[in-house]
Amino acid sequence: MYTAHVRSISMDHLKRMMDNNEPFVLLDVRSRNDFDREHIKGARSLPLDEIEESAKNMIRPDEMVIVYCDSFVCSASTSASKILTRLGYTNVRDYKGGLREWKQSGLPTESRYQ
Repeated sequence: MYTAHVRSISMDHLKRMMDNNEPFVLLDVRSRNDFDREHIKGARSLPLDEIEESAKNMIRPDEMVIVYCDSFVCSASTSASKILTRLGYTNVRDYKGGLREWKQSGLPTESRYQ
């Protein structure tokens, strides 16, 4: 069985890409409720269990995709990276620090409830 190699991205690299307005899609793969409560500014919600059916409607295969979940102990972003790679996405990165590291560093988040 083929196992996709998951490439990661650091918080600093992600922040630098945002600051430079580089093109990429940032996907929050946590539940919609968690996303609505708080997410990294500019992220789109695509829960892990919806990736197979919905990714093609949200992302072009040639776009850079960065996925994240809650924190280093959450495996949803790694699973999402593997699924996206299997679906034919060739430029996927896993931000393993997730929302927790982002917030702890004082970086901007937003909420549907603000």
